[in-house]
Amino acid sequence: MNARVLARERLIVVVAAEHSLARRRRLRLEDLTDEVFVDFPEGTPGRVPSDLAFQAAGVHREVAFEAMSADLIVDLVRQGLVIALLSPAVIPAGSNDLRTIPVTAGPTRIEYLAWSSFNSTPAARAFLESLPMPQPGDDT
Repeated sequence: MNARVLARERLIVVVAAEHSLARRRRLRLEDLTDEVFVDFPEGTPGRVPSDLAFQAAGVHREVAFEAMSADLIVDLVRQGLVIALLSPAVIPAGSNDLRTIPVTAGPTRIEYLAWSSFNSTPAARAFLESLPMPQPGDDT
């Protein structure tokens, strides 16, 4: 089995513009103890990095809502019902009703591509060849 890191990004806190944390420039997981979250369902790849980060920091968090759609998660945040930890890629650009805040020692989302080189198709080989070469420090 072969694998390559496709993306690595630090998750950020997303809050409604009126939220009490909206003016913060940076947060720690400990700052989020009393907040109510929306997240992907427990055990899914979208949620595991956050759960592991809170567990490692010894911080409890309350996940009141679970959703499979990043759009629904963002809408719940926009309504001021909850906050979320999300990839910057799923936050709508130029949204005036949301604020994003970096998290010191927060969770990182890593996206991998895994494949078997046994009897690969021409399309699979062409796709692999089209990918950028891994950078030093990437998990390959």
